[in-house]
Amino acid sequence: MSVVARFLVLAVAGGLTLAMGAHSAVAADPAKVARPTTGGEYAYSAVEAAPYVGARAVVHYVTTGTAAPPLNDDGDTGYPDYVEQVGAAADTALLYYERHGFKLPLPDAGGPDSKPDIYIDGLPAGVFGLTFPETAEGGSFVLVSPRLDPRQRTFGSLRITVAHELFHVVQFSYVASGRLPLWAAEGSATALSMLVFPQVEDLAMENFLSGWLSQPWLPLYDERSGCAHCYGGAWWWQYLARLKPGILPRYFALLEAADQRGKSSRVGVAELDRALRNSRAGRLGDVFASFSLNLYRRGLPVGGPYSLNSSTRPRATSVRTVYGLSTQYVPIRVPRAARGVVVAVPHGDGPAPRVVLVVGGPKGRRIVGKRFRPGQGVILSTLFHSSRERKRIVLIVTSGHLNGVAYQVGYAAVGRNGKLPGWIAF
Repeated sequence: MSVVARFLVLAVAGGLTLAMGAHSAVAADPAKVARPTTGGEYAYSAVEAAPYVGARAVVHYVTTGTAAPPLNDDGDTGYPDYVEQVGAAADTALLYYERHGFKLPLPDAGGPDSKPDIYIDGLPAGVFGLTFPETAEGGSFVLVSPRLDPRQRTFGSLRITVAHELFHVVQFSYVASGRLPLWAAEGSATALSMLVFPQVEDLAMENFLSGWLSQPWLPLYDERSGCAHCYGGAWWWQYLARLKPGILPRYFALLEAADQRGKSSRVGVAELDRALRNSRAGRLGDVFASFSLNLYRRGLPVGGPYSLNSSTRPRATSVRTVYGLSTQYVPIRVPRAARGVVVAVPHGDGPAPRVVLVVGGPKGRRIVGKRFRPGQGVILSTLFHSSRERKRIVLIVTSGHLNGVAYQVGYAAVGRNGKLPGWIAF
């Protein structure tokens, strides 16, 4: 049984969750969510200890019951080491977000001061942390499990969890209603938490990332199976964060503007396209195609939905569909004596997919297609420069749009004479 399958799929009204399960970014109940110190579903069963006030966040905890963290105080500071570790992770994460152009969290009205409040509390099995939006009592606040691991390599990292949940607090400083596109909220929080603590190897996160690489043909906005694909989509958000630092702050600002107008942002794809253009990074379709090629160039184990075996006789696939914001990596095998390959990719009505051919493996040569004249689609052809190019051929079909498009692949190997055929029709 897989790691993902061993954890519960949880839907927590009004909270964003870092877990091997699902969450809901919009409260199902309009009533304010109570803090553990005042009652409600996550109420403390014991009197709260004196909170730990860090430079940028406040950490709340109790010393008895299932909500209590480990109480060892090896530094003899008067606070449990676990509490101080949560506070240190929070200070590091919030400083990182501020320095990278994000809004500061909105003032917290539910704690001892205006800093964000983190409550160490007992959570359902499989849930590492929860974040509630500004509609909660006193504004947005965070819950984290008392059983997270502070080590560098672990399953359920304390530092990654705290950074992840606090990025949700940052997100809510833009969209106070909590009406965020779920896939974007979780994917970006996962990505940013890993950028804050790049030295931490969180095995739970690695599981999500590996799962995403095995199925890159699913849309980035696929929120099924507890939003597992959303978490794994951190690949995309890390790419954007490194591409230009202003892209993500602009994106959330555009989501904020749409929310304030009462306008549905659907899945937030239009705002993402605008953020990229406003940042002079290019159109979403082009940037996503570059991202998809970059994943392959890095030698990552990207999965493919199907593969093709060619001969010198033209062949064609059935009509296929590439989903919106997804990529299909299609290996093509040619006979040992083949001197080259020709691939044609016509497509139907809708946003044109980006198509590229790479021969020779991840570090190999990129073949750019030429448009059909007339018709919709591209044709790609090349003669091999070496046996290596013949052995590793991948067709990359990408849709960097909200909607996908139907397409077909016609393909043939070039025979021993080494001449590219004059035909295009398949």
